[in-house]
Amino acid sequence: MAGASSERQEKGLKDAINGAVKANKNNPITVVFDNLTLTGVLKAEKFSGRQAGGSEPYTDIQLFIKGKSEPVNLSCKGESAPSLAGGGLKGLELAVPGIAKKFMMKAFEHLKTKKKLRVGDKVPDVYGKISKQDKIKIVVGNKAMGGPIDYMYIGPMDLTKSYDDAKNRLKISGSMHEAVSYANSHDLYFRLRARREDQRFDPTAKDSMGTPKIYGKSPSKGDSAGRIVVTDDTPASAVMVNL
Repeated sequence: MAGASSERQEKGLKDAINGAVKANKNNPITVVFDNLTLTGVLKAEKFSGRQAGGSEPYTDIQLFIKGKSEPVNLSCKGESAPSLAGGGLKGLELAVPGIAKKFMMKAFEHLKTKKKLRVGDKVPDVYGKISKQDKIKIVVGNKAMGGPIDYMYIGPMDLTKSYDDAKNRLKISGSMHEAVSYANSHDLYFRLRARREDQRFDPTAKDSMGTPKIYGKSPSKGDSAGRIVVTDDTPASAVMVNL
């Protein structure tokens, strides 16, 4: 369902822009978001690449701007607790080699020695604050990750739009955040969570590189690992590890 919602958001953004350009006889338009205005927009296209490891790319939509030789890369996010980076362990390793393994080792040690989890126990979500020098690399990404991204679009899955034909201005609900500035101005955290509700603690589970997986296999669906995302918020009761 989450994937379908994301596709709907991306398609809505692309179609809104291309529809307005067509209405303006294929001339550049101005696109107005809640907090930012982009001028000279010629078209929007879905990014067709992948991450080097095969995961979904950082870039979702590319905007082509008059006078710019390179497209502007956008990553599209929902309004509710948006995950700011994707690709899991492989994606994080492409951004900052070694950081994902370090986080998993710290999380495993904390759960085993501080939380004293035993085989079969439910695993709480684990958070780790990302350092200043690493968070830009992780949020912005690089070519191997299907990036780098220039902006994050944060808006509703079903965006609203209005086009002013006289001014060639398209108003789109949601906000645009310059990726580097967003990373610099927010505390960012890794969040490790289960993929399935029935995954439980397994201290013997490891990946092919010997890194603890923490979670055992889901009896219902067979998932055998958790999921790491990057977020800018943590609950008051968060289980936190130092990186």
